[in-house]
Amino acid sequence: MSKRKDLCPVMLFSGKGGVGKTTLAASTAVHLSRSGSRTLLLSTDPAHNLSDVLGVELGPQPRRIAERLDAMEVDARGMFGEAAQSADQNSAMGKMMQLASETPGVDEFGAIEVLLQVLESAQHDVVVVDTAPTGHTLRLLMVPELLDGWLGTLLSLRTRIARAGRLLRRLLPGGAPDAAALEQDLTGSRERIRVLRDQLTDADQAQIILVSIPEEMSVLETTRTMQMLSGHGMPVGTVVVNQLQPESDHCVHCERRREIHISQLARLREAVGDVPLRVVESQPRALRGLDELAQMGRLLWEPAAALGTSPEDC
Repeated sequence: MSKRKDLCPVMLFSGKGGVGKTTLAASTAVHLSRSGSRTLLLSTDPAHNLSDVLGVELGPQPRRIAERLDAMEVDARGMFGEAAQSADQNSAMGKMMQLASETPGVDEFGAIEVLLQVLESAQHDVVVVDTAPTGHTLRLLMVPELLDGWLGTLLSLRTRIARAGRLLRRLLPGGAPDAAALEQDLTGSRERIRVLRDQLTDADQAQIILVSIPEEMSVLETTRTMQMLSGHGMPVGTVVVNQLQPESDHCVHCERRREIHISQLARLREAVGDVPLRVVESQPRALRGLDELAQMGRLLWEPAAALGTSPEDC
């Protein structure tokens, strides 16, 4: 077990596209900030929907949105692309950075580095993460485990790498680190990754919030995601069921749709076991503006949103 550091808590919102994940993450962040917590809302979704929800242009640096609320969007490919442009395009380093910007998985690796930086900065009380759709999120959450093993392998091969470093000094501008510096860098990187991995598996420091809708395919995906996360020691803190069809006395189609939703809620309630389940009814239009988001945040996290053992409790 690595030595714990005082990193601020993190809430990660995950779900397939179209379930309202970004809106609920933003609503939670606004609610927390208005409740007195210094909050950072961080999007790792390459689609950059967070700017649209907040109605402001976001970038790779935190931007003050309101009192105690900052927001930013991670652009990992852009980070590597800018580094490649600033380097000599014909140099080994320039070619390496260009290759990195086009490598599959760079979004997840870049997002982990940014998440580490904001957690270590200790400038906020809580970080709310709006992740990319489920597949990207699972890869993102697996990165610390993958990197820990990868860095461990590099440390075991450090003698061979140091020999290669002598050759790299002739190829790379500024040379390559010596054996001692290389070992120090690898050990430090591994320690940072282990601290993050410890945090993501600590229910007191990290909460994974799965967002679903009461439709069969979404319920199945949410169930599979829970099982996969649990297998990696990352228990889900809350499941949010969004877009429940409201009751209606004058619409047969609406009532039939609600019956289907209630049935799927029952399936999900059984699947999640003891994990808290919260329900939010479908809204007549997309939420825009901080006041509307704050209202949704209160609705989401107030006790009335918690679903009991019977789906009719909603």
